[in-house]
Amino acid sequence: MDDSKDSATGKVRVNGNITAKNITSLRANTMYFATVRAFNTAGTGPSSVPVNVTTKKAPPSQRPANIAWKLTNSKICLNWEHVKTMENESEVLGYKILYRQNRQSTTHILETNSTSAELLVPFEEDYLVEIRTVSDGGEGSSSEEIRIPTMSSLSSRGMYTYGSEDYIMTTKIMILVYILSS
Repeated sequence: MDDSKDSATGKVRVNGNITAKNITSLRANTMYFATVRAFNTAGTGPSSVPVNVTTKKAPPSQRPANIAWKLTNSKICLNWEHVKTMENESEVLGYKILYRQNRQSTTHILETNSTSAELLVPFEEDYLVEIRTVSDGGEGSSSEEIRIPTMSSLSSRGMYTYGSEDYIMTTKIMILVYILSS
């Protein structure tokens, strides 16, 4: 490699006997060439054979939308629209549902490759739920956090009247699409 090319490239220096390094802040869907050079007090050694690596496309920027939930005695049934990706984004491989009781810090995670899921949960208090896309490029934007009230709070508000009927609420989420420059 000549010095003019070498000075135009990014360099990452690690100290010690390290044989692996994650390089961050790379552009999505871009080909990079990487070489490794050892150095010590005597100077820098020769470059390894260049390796080309292409970074993944960016994760989907669109959030899961039109989320509907149905509440029964011991489960929450969720449905949402499939997230469509733009050309410069990674395809959706599945979805990650994060949920927790309103006053708890422990978040539970359910992964699915479908646009629906059932959460078997005790209804001691309200639940907070959000849905994210999963792709080769990482996790996409999260839906708005949805608060699902307990059966007893629905009953006390007069919104849930019969034990055999299900309470259905649909949450519409604005779709925000960010156009990524390429």
